[in-house]
Amino acid sequence: MATMIPELSEAQLADLPSQAEAKVYRAFRDGLPADFVVFFQVGWILRREEEQAKDGETDFLVCHPDLGYLCVEVKGGGVGFDSLSGDWFSVDRHQHKHPINNPINQALKAKYSIRSKLNEHQRWKDLALHNVLRGHAVFIPDVGNASVLSRPDMPATLIGCSKDLQSPKSWIDAAFTYWGNDASSFTPIGRRGLAVFRDVFARSFVVTPLVSSQLAEQEARRLVLTKDQIRVLDFLRSHRRVAVSGGAGTGKTVLALEKARRLAAEGFKTLLTCYNRQLADHLSNVCGATPNLDVVGFHQLCHRQVERANRASGRDLVAEAKVTYPGKDLYEVQLPNALGYSLDVLPDRYDAIVCDEGQDFREEFWVPLELLLTDYETSPLYVFYDDNQNIYARAGTFPIRDEPFSLTTNCRNTAPIHVAAYRHYKGVPVSPPNNKGDELHFEESGNRDPQAAKINALIVDLVVKQGVSPGDITVLIADALHKAEYYTALRRLPLPRLASWIEEGVRSPKTVLIDTIQRFKGLESPIVILWGLDTIDLPRNQELLYVGMSRAKSLLVIVGKPETCAKFKD
Repeated sequence: MATMIPELSEAQLADLPSQAEAKVYRAFRDGLPADFVVFFQVGWILRREEEQAKDGETDFLVCHPDLGYLCVEVKGGGVGFDSLSGDWFSVDRHQHKHPINNPINQALKAKYSIRSKLNEHQRWKDLALHNVLRGHAVFIPDVGNASVLSRPDMPATLIGCSKDLQSPKSWIDAAFTYWGNDASSFTPIGRRGLAVFRDVFARSFVVTPLVSSQLAEQEARRLVLTKDQIRVLDFLRSHRRVAVSGGAGTGKTVLALEKARRLAAEGFKTLLTCYNRQLADHLSNVCGATPNLDVVGFHQLCHRQVERANRASGRDLVAEAKVTYPGKDLYEVQLPNALGYSLDVLPDRYDAIVCDEGQDFREEFWVPLELLLTDYETSPLYVFYDDNQNIYARAGTFPIRDEPFSLTTNCRNTAPIHVAAYRHYKGVPVSPPNNKGDELHFEESGNRDPQAAKINALIVDLVVKQGVSPGDITVLIADALHKAEYYTALRRLPLPRLASWIEEGVRSPKTVLIDTIQRFKGLESPIVILWGLDTIDLPRNQELLYVGMSRAKSLLVIVGKPETCAKFKD
């Protein structure tokens, strides 16, 4: 049996929209020897589109270490061609005609585009695989005789039909023979070359949690990719401009990070950015020194670019922006426009940009970001966002024309946390996770200092008696205006030996973080203690509550006066 990527079960094959593709999948899987590797539904984008090679996709990519590779386009039903109009069409069982793309051109373009994509990969270059045999073919499994479809640009040898489902190896061998009359003139792909194919067209990854957790059972469930996440990654493979929406916990940040890593690995000079400095710092720590990938918050990016441009030009770009936009906010208007000015001075550009928490970006931010791209119109741009987390009251318009792609399954929270958080959510319905977990925990007391004492006692119990790592605990303050008073009330209380408080900093396994909900946006923690609720207007802060509660992965503790806690128990 051939190696099929991905490996699909019979149930998955039965669910495919194209049963013609399912027939060919089964034939290749069962009828080709083990030294064949077959990629199904492959998509890609090129760093630079050329006249002959553009972004593409192919139904099947058949690879062999000695023979080369073959792009196979599949069409179901009957197929026809009108020589007068030049139009292709399919014919269903009722003899109705339906326009289709030219399958020969699709396969041909895929062949050259794949060559360009492989040439972007450094290991492919290092292996000197410049003269690999490459071919294209068409498979029409519902047609009995390929000869009637033969054309000058597609001989019958390269057209698979129903009889070839029974002997796919003979058909594949004939196709490779057609394209490689003189096999000795071609360079074999080899096993190392096949490994590059896997890296480029079927790179596996593991969804690692944003924060390491000792709560192993629930964490193991979160590591399983949801169908939503697989669907989005497949979609992003061959689309250059996509907005992805989803509620809290649907995996937006995980997917944004993975997409940025994949682009960087494919040779794209990539920027991963977001509004929240805390999230940017965390993503930067997670990525480490990934080649071709810059991870930086938007305003950090502005400062960095403007300072470089100032040194290079002798100008003061922020001062110029203040003259142009007098009285406007520095961070909302003047600094982003100074970033735009810097692009007249600095030649550096990014091949691709991935933006997380896009709902927090003002419209003024998008123009300089687009101008940072190598090509303003076509360079890849991906925006991940949640309209219901728009606690900074930003504009919600992105420079992407197509409808957003929606994530609809919560894969972060336990079911009780999901139910509690999503009471404050408005948007596309999000399904609860299959992760039961504990009910919400409440700590009730009349004012701030007794509440702080209860929080401290709870943390001591979790760390000393239940073996929870201090780094898995975060205290989030809802009332950011009075955060210093809450910080002070906690900071003076002792924690167990080797554990310590940290305010608005980078967590470690031995620190309990105290922060505000606003600053912690986009992040998550196994245990969240939500405090500072008594002094805010709860009905007018639904988005804030939604964000704060949804940060908790496994345990959510609500702290406040009895009447405050009662509002979360209804």
